Amino acid sequence: MSAEPRGVVIVGAGLAGLACARTLMETGESRPIHVIEAGDGVGGRARTRWIDGLPIDHGFQVGFRGYRTLWDLARGASIPAGDLRTFGVGAAVHDGSEWRRFGLVPPRFSGLPSGDIRRLASLLAEVRRASPERMLAEPIDDMTTEEYLVGVRGLSREAVNTLVRPLFSGIFLDRSLSADAGYFRYLLAVMSRGPAILPTDGLGQVAEWLAAVLRRDGVTITTGSRVAEILVDEDRSHAIGVRTVDGAVTAATTVVLAVEGGASRTLLTPLDPLTAQRIPSASASMLSAAFRMRRPLYQGRTLLLNGAPMAGDEPRVDLLCQTSNVNRPGAGDDHHVLMATAVTTESPMRDDDLPEAVASLVKRWSPDFPWDREASLIEVRDHPSAQFRPLPGVRRSLPGVRTAIPNLLLAGDYTCHPSLEGAVSSGVAAATAIRAQTATP
Repeated sequence: MSAEPRGVVIVGAGLAGLACARTLMETGESRPIHVIEAGDGVGGRARTRWIDGLPIDHGFQVGFRGYRTLWDLARGASIPAGDLRTFGVGAAVHDGSEWRRFGLVPPRFSGLPSGDIRRLASLLAEVRRASPERMLAEPIDDMTTEEYLVGVRGLSREAVNTLVRPLFSGIFLDRSLSADAGYFRYLLAVMSRGPAILPTDGLGQVAEWLAAVLRRDGVTITTGSRVAEILVDEDRSHAIGVRTVDGAVTAATTVVLAVEGGASRTLLTPLDPLTAQRIPSASASMLSAAFRMRRPLYQGRTLLLNGAPMAGDEPRVDLLCQTSNVNRPGAGDDHHVLMATAVTTESPMRDDDLPEAVASLVKRWSPDFPWDREASLIEVRDHPSAQFRPLPGVRRSLPGVRTAIPNLLLAGDYTCHPSLEGAVSSGVAAATAIRAQTATP
């Protein structure tokens, strides 16, 4: 064991792990806190890297204003309010022949039948009247989002296919809208409460600022060190530390597993197989690509969504967003960043297919734009386990933060729901459980 005083070891420096560490500090944790991260930087799936002077997010994600725990964390990290840029919760959808624009704040559903507009307005008004958290607890998680919208709310297939599917397929990473209806209503409640937010230096700015505050306050954050094993005492009743792949051992009084679901399952199975089995194994996948644009493809702070009918197994791009229109407007020539995402959960796509698919889509949507001259690929990134799939009934069996070993806890979106807010909330919940154990006589 290391000679350092034993304290809290948090495995993973994504938003869940950092939120756990920050909450512990805020609630008066006196033991040393050590965060160990396998990657070469903090942020996990919500990380931003700088490439040739441009902030490039790992995938495309935003934080909705309704994610209260996330933005409480950001404020605690002292991110200046001016560094949090907002844009509308809505999009421009191309249905294969023309553009349709819609918004949730304020509601705008032009081009849909009047009956669908009334039903959507009623649904939005309903979810705004209750807290988003209440939506998660509703007993309707045994049906899919599509079943709920068509069978319960009476929406037409046109409304589902031209509005809901293009928007939520990029959030669920699932074009079939198979996520449970309660989770859909939660997201709709969150989105109806205000605009989306993207920090000026990319989403990873939240993690970077938070890590800086934690280091300032004495938390040790080690990157580039993968944990291979959770160590327990002889009767396997308490965790006593972690061992990394290079053989280094760090002693601990408490261990928090704050890595993604698959890695948590691997580390937890030898110690608590029953809880490990409750970590969901069905994951959603996607590809993302970032392009440097020498001139902007479009103006305005909005998303461009592909609402055209599916065409078999043809490579399909689901979303385009010129992120520089939001986080770095006016940065000058050659500073435009276009992010593209393709959901690959149901229809796999190779990495080298995505750039060509983006080029083909832009040429269909904007034939006069000189894509081949103005756009250059920065990178393509594969996200094989971007988030777990909240299929009907899955959330009822999630493990929560506790395990069979009292001082070994879990933090990650797989303990509650697959979102940035879920990840941060799980870290706060794990820290709260630790403090409750500490306070127990």
